[in-house]
Amino acid sequence: MSFDPPKTVSNPSSNDTACERELMILGGGPAGLAFGHFARKAGLDFQLLEASPRVGGNAVTFVEDGLRFDSGAHRFHDRDPAMTREVKELLGADLLECAIPSQIYHQGRFVDFPLSPLNLFRVLGLRASLGAGLSFLKAHLTHRGEQDSFEHHAVRAYGRDIANRFLLGYSEKLWGLPGSQLCPSISGKRLKGLNLRTFFLETFQGGQAKSAHLDGRFYYPRLGFGMIAEKLAASCGADRVRVNARVTGLRHDGRRIHAVEVNDSEVLPVERVISTLPLSLTARLLASSLPTEVAEDIASLKFRHVVLVALFLNRTSATRVGSVYFPDPGFPMTRVYEPRNRSAEMAPPGRTMLAVEIPCDAADAVWRQDDGELVRFVAKKLKSCGWFREDELAGGCVKRLPAAYPVLEAGVKARVRRIMDALSQFENLTILGRSGEFRYTHMHDMLRVGHDTVASLSSQQP
Repeated sequence: MSFDPPKTVSNPSSNDTACERELMILGGGPAGLAFGHFARKAGLDFQLLEASPRVGGNAVTFVEDGLRFDSGAHRFHDRDPAMTREVKELLGADLLECAIPSQIYHQGRFVDFPLSPLNLFRVLGLRASLGAGLSFLKAHLTHRGEQDSFEHHAVRAYGRDIANRFLLGYSEKLWGLPGSQLCPSISGKRLKGLNLRTFFLETFQGGQAKSAHLDGRFYYPRLGFGMIAEKLAASCGADRVRVNARVTGLRHDGRRIHAVEVNDSEVLPVERVISTLPLSLTARLLASSLPTEVAEDIASLKFRHVVLVALFLNRTSATRVGSVYFPDPGFPMTRVYEPRNRSAEMAPPGRTMLAVEIPCDAADAVWRQDDGELVRFVAKKLKSCGWFREDELAGGCVKRLPAAYPVLEAGVKARVRRIMDALSQFENLTILGRSGEFRYTHMHDMLRVGHDTVASLSSQQP
């Protein structure tokens, strides 16, 4: 990913006259907003700076032609009860509880996601299922030792056959690298139901056992996932949140950051900095005081862009699921979702839309492709799924999301750790967030980290 050339400014000037803030939050995405929300509740003074004209980062809801859609197939999972209560307090009756399964589109058929052994048997047929079973047993006998790559992990856990069908090709599309070059951690908890125990439970108990491992229950805001970011921003307070404020320099003495330079001109004195900016950007802003040996680590960090194509449809419904995943290489997209399946108020009566995610790099042609061409191309591909007719397509639009995902290459944890260790010399710098910490996190994770970090800082107050 490319950024505007950053400035590192040492020896802060004594002529800076702006009022010093106790905390300066860099970045108005979910991590920055979560920290600000809990900082306000704790009575801490802060200012939040966001480079773009709006807050929310990649947790935003767009509105086009009366249709609402998020910047991804976002969901809020009840994985941290305390953070779930926090979101419920913020949204009240606007937070809906959903129970919608997801699917995989594979060779013209729909497969349950996460993978269900009994459903796989029904979809693949006897011969293919036996082959997948033998592959599974072989992998457990031969793939031993440390799981140093996602490919090793996937084959070891599910067998070469299933890994090739549903995991490796999909992950390469998503991250832009083959599974042999990706961290095992990118798998998360997906496909956790694919095992012999679940197969027998499904066989003898049916849907009751199947529902126990399918990841279909979550919370969702009535008017889109962006409502969470909007409520967090409102909680921070309009006077504490500033947009169109790009961080272009950090003034420091090699031990402490004394001021933040904004838009190449304004200097804001600070007591403590909370950075949710991309880790590579934070490091480059402070590069003059970092060991030269971490320069290669900083340059190696990569982010994946996403092209989001929205198709507007003149029909009430297109699918019945939360998301549909596309591992097959013949489809450029990785995931498609229909917003109205999460909340009926995402589309007016008689209309719906499909949001299509296409991960890419800045050098890829799709990142620069004409919007109209993209809409027509995606519509032609998805029409084969049977979701809509040609005469029901009522246009579309394209949104480009830079740096949507940190690319978790094999070995990246060690590189990130070395960068973090180097940045730890700045005693008043805290790094948070998906891009800041360079790890794949969810909204409940960012709320938890924001809460715990504020609690830690508050305990240090005199």
